[in-house]
Amino acid sequence: RAVGMELLVTLLLSFILAHPAASQTLSCTKKMKLRDIIATSDLLEASDSLGELVKCLKIAVAKDKTSSQLWRRLSSAVVRYDAVEALRLIEDGLAAVEQANAPGSVGLWAMKAEFLDKLGSDEQAEAAYKETRALLPQSDLTCYNLGFFYMTRNRYDEALAAFLEAAKLNPRSGRNAEAVGAVYFGNGMEEEALPWMRKAVELSPDEPNARMNLANALGKLEKSNEAVQAYMNVLRLDPTNEDAACKYAYFSIQVCNWKDYNNYIKTIKTIVKNSIRQGRKSSLTPFNGLIMPISISDQLLLARSYASASRAQQLPPPSRFHRRDRVRVGYLSADFRNHPMGRELSALLPLHNRSDFVFICYAQNPPHAVHDGKYRKMFVDSSEALREINPLSDEEAAKMIRDDQIDILVDLMGYTHGAREGLLAMKPGRVQLGFKGYMSTTGGDFLSHLVSDAVSVPPELAVFYSEKQLQLGMLFSSSTHAINHPEMLSSSLISRKEAGLPDKMFIFACFNTLYKITPTLFLAWLKILKNVPKSVLWLLEEPADAKAHLCNFARERGVDCKRLIFTKKVPLEKHLQVKANADLFLDTPMYNAHSTAADALWAGVPVLTLAREKMAARVGASLALSLHMPELIVRNMEEYVSVATLLARRRRKLQRIREKLLRMRKDNKVRTFDVQGWMASFERSLRISLDLQSLSLHSHFHIIAYSQ
Repeated sequence: RAVGMELLVTLLLSFILAHPAASQTLSCTKKMKLRDIIATSDLLEASDSLGELVKCLKIAVAKDKTSSQLWRRLSSAVVRYDAVEALRLIEDGLAAVEQANAPGSVGLWAMKAEFLDKLGSDEQAEAAYKETRALLPQSDLTCYNLGFFYMTRNRYDEALAAFLEAAKLNPRSGRNAEAVGAVYFGNGMEEEALPWMRKAVELSPDEPNARMNLANALGKLEKSNEAVQAYMNVLRLDPTNEDAACKYAYFSIQVCNWKDYNNYIKTIKTIVKNSIRQGRKSSLTPFNGLIMPISISDQLLLARSYASASRAQQLPPPSRFHRRDRVRVGYLSADFRNHPMGRELSALLPLHNRSDFVFICYAQNPPHAVHDGKYRKMFVDSSEALREINPLSDEEAAKMIRDDQIDILVDLMGYTHGAREGLLAMKPGRVQLGFKGYMSTTGGDFLSHLVSDAVSVPPELAVFYSEKQLQLGMLFSSSTHAINHPEMLSSSLISRKEAGLPDKMFIFACFNTLYKITPTLFLAWLKILKNVPKSVLWLLEEPADAKAHLCNFARERGVDCKRLIFTKKVPLEKHLQVKANADLFLDTPMYNAHSTAADALWAGVPVLTLAREKMAARVGASLALSLHMPELIVRNMEEYVSVATLLARRRRKLQRIREKLLRMRKDNKVRTFDVQGWMASFERSLRISLDLQSLSLHSHFHIIAYSQ
């Protein structure tokens, strides 16, 4: 008979799914037997008839108040439209089940904890999770649920303890191993996370999320070759995972693994196009778009997809601006530390005219005994204050900036790692500008201007930026080498022999991080090496995993890897003296050398550059023209190869260029290294932006502040 009833329910369910209107005739009455009520509720649940389902289940629990399963089903249905009522039902169920000493109270406690968690009743939810844990002390699931509660509340120490206990109770659970790894990873302890994430993949090899977490940890630890393979493994399980596809492409580019280059670039372009068409945030970050062949128009749309996702409740408009004696400027960055940006800012910001300007640093990076070096203290000493906003929410940080009465907030991050676009979207500054750290558009309305120059963002390309341009003549930022590296004007150089370089070979060099190299560019470099037999190409071994890929690529095209010289980073105090041994710096067109190009120029090494459309691909041209050296700019890749070849063959011509560079380096009228003159122009432009804001015109006009 039971089998017959089960068959009947199955047949009815099939009929209802094929004819949804049939479910409207189903209902329960108090006269029905419990078994029939449950069977009817199964049919109603399958047909998603919520009202009749709740009615049936209420009749069912009235007939059997000790059934924890019925109470859970009823509460699960009611919570879909009334979470508070669902919680009351769970409590009624618990009281009835526990009073009758019936089985199933653990499941009700677990559901109660889940409902309280969703309602935001943290203290009660924690107590319910703990009660569930006490009822089933040997259950790894109850430990896991408690740990997950702690983790979502950023109570990482307690979460780790709970997850470790879960892993101890059930060491064969991939979910538990993954959870331990996730807590370590979330706390920035990637080394500790890695073995747990490897274990999670070993225990759950077909779980895409476990493999994705492992890939992310490998990427964070800069184990790029392993990360490439790990993301590929994710894609084998889930070919539609756009995040994995973007990261697979990114890390392949990081290590110059170009075997699948055309395919993964095609995939990336499709992902970007689809996300733009569907109006959703893309899986490709705008910064990573800069190192891929994404058009400048798509780069804008890509940035807009991120800006749209960063919308926040803006603070009330600041009070009407009244010009005061000193303008209050805030600088927002995660690089107030020993970092190229931090080193440059440490020399630039103290040059503010203290009679007219006050500046405050808002540090998005927490203090770090190793990474900060001497620089964080320099910012503390030179500014009115250095505010630690890393532990603050966007709302708290925005309020702090508004309370500091910041007239102009200068964002140095854009969409780079550690950026706080949600904070910018709240508009805590009276005027907000983008500068240096991210040389592209944000795609949003939270920055009125982007600091640029007439070369990096010419008028015909300004339409591809959501910001208006604040242009400082021919160079958007002066290089601080005269302050940070005065030794190059007097010290003797480190010889090629001391630097481990060949003495009688022509040395082409590129000191950029290797991810800026594309297959097309490297082919051009190999052609140059073939054109100039007694020459070598000097590269930084960063990342180290890229060396083998580049060597194999060269060898397959007939160039001995011995002609590629890889060196590790040189100590900061000596690196320019070593780099001065290069004969010609070859720039990377997709994403130019920025600080690295300024390093080479200050060291007296000419930089051959090719400008593209994006701002990040035009910085080399800005530097060359600021030095009055247009001869260092070429128009296409063919010219790039021919000019590099020509300069290597005609040493006197190259020597004249080098002598001109050294003269320009010392010329006070050249703004490339004139930080005092640059700061005067910058401050003048800040004043203009404030005046425009007082007239509600700051977002309507470009600002051009040529040096006097």
